[in-house]
Amino acid sequence: MLISILLVPLLLGVLGGWERVRAQGSVAEYTAMQSSLPQQVRAMRELGARDSTASVDLGNPDTVYAPALAADMVEERLPSVRRSLILARVQGPLAWSVIGGALLALICGAIGLAAAQIAARRAMVSRDALVASFAALQRALPLVLGGMVIGLALAVVCGVLFELISLWSSVTLSGGGVKLMFAGVVLALVALGTAWSAIRALREVVALYTPQPGEVTGRAVGVDEAPALWRFVQDIAGRQQAIAPDTLVLGLAQGFYVTEQDLLLSPGERRVSGRTLYLPAPYLQFLDEGEVAAIVGHELAHFTGEDTAYSRRFAPLFAGMGRALAAMHSDANGLLLLKGPLQLADHAMERFDLAVRHWSRLREFEADRLGSRVSGGRPAASALIRTAVVAPPVDAVLEDAFANPPEDDPDLVAMAAQMVEEKGWPDIRAYLEDVQSHPTDTHPRTPERIQRLDVALDDALLETALRAPREGPRPAGERLIADWQDWCRRLSTDYLAEARGAHARHRQFLEQTAAAVPQEAVTLYNNVGPASWVQFGAAILFLAAGAAIWIFRQPIGLGHDTFELRLVIGAFIGAAVIFVMGGALIRRGARTPYLILLPETLSSPQLDAPIAWPDVEAWGVAFGTRFGLDLVLEDGVALPRARRFARGTAVRKAKRLVTIGAYGVRGMGVEDFRQLIESYFQAEQARRALAER
Repeated sequence: MLISILLVPLLLGVLGGWERVRAQGSVAEYTAMQSSLPQQVRAMRELGARDSTASVDLGNPDTVYAPALAADMVEERLPSVRRSLILARVQGPLAWSVIGGALLALICGAIGLAAAQIAARRAMVSRDALVASFAALQRALPLVLGGMVIGLALAVVCGVLFELISLWSSVTLSGGGVKLMFAGVVLALVALGTAWSAIRALREVVALYTPQPGEVTGRAVGVDEAPALWRFVQDIAGRQQAIAPDTLVLGLAQGFYVTEQDLLLSPGERRVSGRTLYLPAPYLQFLDEGEVAAIVGHELAHFTGEDTAYSRRFAPLFAGMGRALAAMHSDANGLLLLKGPLQLADHAMERFDLAVRHWSRLREFEADRLGSRVSGGRPAASALIRTAVVAPPVDAVLEDAFANPPEDDPDLVAMAAQMVEEKGWPDIRAYLEDVQSHPTDTHPRTPERIQRLDVALDDALLETALRAPREGPRPAGERLIADWQDWCRRLSTDYLAEARGAHARHRQFLEQTAAAVPQEAVTLYNNVGPASWVQFGAAILFLAAGAAIWIFRQPIGLGHDTFELRLVIGAFIGAAVIFVMGGALIRRGARTPYLILLPETLSSPQLDAPIAWPDVEAWGVAFGTRFGLDLVLEDGVALPRARRFARGTAVRKAKRLVTIGAYGVRGMGVEDFRQLIESYFQAEQARRALAER
């Protein structure tokens, strides 16, 4: 981690220092040359005027020139020296920019590490300190990450430009020099593009800190619709001196929870804000009023005392930070400039994990204690056990209904109760050690929570908690909501309507995917052009070599031996004929299809039988040293056989791999060909899914 955060900027700074020394040396060298060269020119011309037989060497004692010619040669160097001096003076600020960018990234990285360490330590002091320190870190982290990205981008781009100028000053306009210049320009453009991509990714991620409304399938319950339920909740809030919720939402999925996040309710797309208490109807059917009171008291306790700031501020901040980091990882796409900033952000979040878990456990114990004051310790303990065993049958009914929505819109709450009546509760031992889910926190284990309530986990408690649905007091839902069955049916209808909508959207997607490939045959041809022209080019080279040998037969010593001359030229002509025949044979293959694609099958003249798309387990496109379509067929499927002389085509029985080789696909790039094959493969999967529905 420290390598990316601190060492990389440090190395860039060292590079900038080295470039600064080089720039200073170049400026001094070219300044001296700009001053001395005119003096040398005058001295040479004066020498030539005085002595017409004099000679001058220009640094090489083995080669001398007349003074006038030497003066002209030195004078021709003056424009190049002036240009090099200008470029060297430009390199100075670039080197300082490399140093400045590296220093900015290094300082920001060090500040980020120190801030994460200090904030994490402060977070262990209290919940208020956790909220305050995380809020400060959340405000500072985008600036720190932005400074790192900008600093690294500045250092990399300016460093590349510095070296590009050095290359420009040193190379000649020969073939090798032009190639080096071109490579340098490409490298500079890549560096600029990478820097821009990193900055843009970071800029777009900042917007994700804005809280987004949560989507919930449920209905808001008005005071006039369930006055007893509202009195029940408000009475609990008053007894706990807690803040009463602004909205009660009744739904089927999830468990009890409170939130201050804006919610978007469906159906109806109604948006609610403020404090919301979510009540799951299936749990209200299984729990009595005392158990529900303990749970509601627990949830409202999160808006009491020190927990208020935690619930209101920390959860949105933490969720926003999580979304931002997930988006950064998604947008990074391997950008090296984002590696260090991402590691710093991940490190900052990891440093808070211990504090978050510590206070989460304590706040859950405190909420349990406050909730138990409303209804007593035993109902609170019973509620903990009963919610643990209620979840599996409720989830099973809801998941089955979502996967296969019935046509008659049954009461899913009643179905869950009937399932428990018929099959009983699941084994409690499997759930007493389970960790309950919550929108923002990790709850302690159930036995530990019961122990903190000072209640014995004995047979009497288990008998109460595991009573049959119709035993004991009336369900809380029936007591608190007058038209309870009607609410359950409406919620079930909403849930099933959402399930049918999801199925309809998925079916539409499958149908569009299946119809995305044409019904008529799509014929692809081998791209033989480049390979054939290589053959023809080789033939031309051999013919040219034979002609050159014939023309220069005397200088190379073949003019006196007719047989040897004819043998050599014949060999070259024979090689040319072979290459011409090879090129012609390759071009003949252009008229033979490479692949014939149909919605149901894939066939090739290189195979003795077509391949059905349902038989393809996996596929891939190979390119580089070879080009070909690789198909892995399902077990038990008859493998085709490769025809003789089918170049690059092979069938490996052990791996069930069929490779159909080619030079390429005419008129298509590798990515276009890959997407085409993928569309046929996905179309077959979509048809299979539609057939199974």
